[in-house]
Order: sequence, then C-alpha cells, then structure tokens
Amino acid sequence: MRRHTKYLAAAAITAVAVTGCGSSSSSSSSSSGTAGEKAASSGPVTLRIASNSNTSALPVWTAVEKDLCASHQIKLAFTKIENIGTLPPALGKSFDVIFTTPVQAISATSQGIPITQIAGASIETPTNSASYLFVAKGSPITDLKQLAGKRIGVLTEVGTLHYSSLYLLKKAGVPLDSIKIVQIDGPTQKDQLAAGRVDAVETVRPFNKGLEAAGGKSIGTPFSSVGETISPIWWGAGRSWTEQNAGVAKRFQACLADAGAYIKSHDADARQVLQKYTGLPAAVAQSFELPEYDSSVRPADTEKWLQAMREVVDFKGNVDISKLSIQP
Repeated sequence: MRRHTKYLAAAAITAVAVTGCGSSSSSSSSSSGTAGEKAASSGPVTLRIASNSNTSALPVWTAVEKDLCASHQIKLAFTKIENIGTLPPALGKSFDVIFTTPVQAISATSQGIPITQIAGASIETPTNSASYLFVAKGSPITDLKQLAGKRIGVLTEVGTLHYSSLYLLKKAGVPLDSIKIVQIDGPTQKDQLAAGRVDAVETVRPFNKGLEAAGGKSIGTPFSSVGETISPIWWGAGRSWTEQNAGVAKRFQACLADAGAYIKSHDADARQVLQKYTGLPAAVAQSFELPEYDSSVRPADTEKWLQAMREVVDFKGNVDISKLSIQP
C-alpha cells in the first residue's frame, strides 16, 4: 500500500471548482473592514471564508443566510471551493478562515504553512456517525478482518476518511499492505459496489443513503477508530493571523454556536439552506440526519489524528501540536 505523507502536494494536482455562494470573497475589501485590522475598527470585521459542500459547513452557510454573525460584529464573505486541499496556501492571501481537516492542517503545518483551529464544525459521536465502511447486499464479508486482501473503494487516498479507515482496519488486525485501493467518486459508489468491482467502500453522508437503499450494510465507522467522539473537520486560520485576532476568533466561534442552535430549532429552514449550498435534490436534503454541530475547539482530537497518521501512513512531519489550536 502506498504511503501518503505529502497531503498538500497530492491535493494540488486536483483541479479547483469555485462558485460564489452568499457573499463572494471579493467583497472582503469593503469599508466595513477586514480581519487583519485592529479591534479599534469602528465597523464589523469581514472574514473571507471558504469551504466545500460538506454538510459540516452548514452553520457557516446558515450564519450567512440568516446574518447571525452581525451581533458578533462579523461579516462573512463566503466562497465555495470544492477542493479544500488547495486552501491552505491561500490563507492570508485570498482567505482569512478555511474549512480544513486535522489531517490537512497537520500536513500543511509540517510543510511550512502553519494552520490553527479557531472553531469546530461537527463531531462524530456513537449516536451520530458521519463515516461508514459499506459492503454490498449479500456480501459474505461480515467482519472487518475479512477485508484483508480485498479491494476497497475510496473517495480520496488522502484525508480523514481514508486514514481513519486504515486505522480501523489496522486495529482489527488487517495487514494494510494487503488492501487494494480503488478511487471511486461518491455518486457511483453504489453501482461499483453492486457490480462487484470493489468489495467495500468508505463513504460519508449523503452517499450512505444510496448504499443503504441498495441493501448495503455498514460494518464499521472509520472516524470512531480515532476517538469515540471526534472532530473530523474544522475551521482554521493562519497561526500569525490567529495570534493577532484572538478576539475575532472568539466572536466567530460564538457566531457558529448561535448558528448551531438555530439549526437545531429550525430544521426545515436549515435544510433549505443545505439544499441551496450543496445543490442536493430536496428529497435527499430531507433524507438524512444532520451532523452534530459543535463550534468548540478540541485540541486533544487533533493529537489523536496525528497519532493515527503516524501509525497508518508513516507520517514523520515535525509539528508542534500545541500550536494547532487556540481556545478563544
């Protein structure tokens, strides 16, 4: 099995799909001020922020649509970029805050682009899972150990889902070098699995619904292998920006907490926002459980991801884990 220690280098090969959604990043030069200005600024701080279509970003989209950050003296200038692997180098240039994973932040930091978590997005819990390892209907595979020597379909070979899947299999005693990896995009996972081209697939919401509808069965939850309750994705900023704007980071986190509360009490409205920003059909947007949103910073989770990376992909990067998060 190939080892992946250059996350950003691999991600940079992928083309970027950019579409404006809500306020565009170009509005960040408005008279309301930018995040780099001091707190003495008379107007709200504008945060140039980017994410992909991951449902974990719903609190930010909701904050944009419902103007929930206004009371925290923040204006969000949002841009959607599907390949978040390209975002770290844009920190301090095109964006102030980006959607990123612990794996990506650790890799970027080790390569000289220091990223610090300033707010959480969602968490995986025993009662609300966002990651799955599916086998097809009627598959003889009922246990993780039976995946030794099998073909596994993956969304990407770098990132939290794949690394945690490897961690899950390693803990089950599966020799990782025996696994054959096949990259398959989410919408085709169901058909590829049913056709027998792969023996299992790693997946996330909403693709799990199609797999379930076809009779597939999940035999494991990859993220839980890193921690029973774990944060697989969060909001990050450059370290120097974070040090200079700790107050802004605190207000941003508070805004996301408000957005999480709004989502919980306004499910129908939240799903309309979800549909708008993801482009999912209405029926699909209504069909699955939303993640458990948590805007808090969880530094211990990032340390667990670093340990998983060291064990499954032989990551040897030099990072100071204490600087990968800030408690606003």
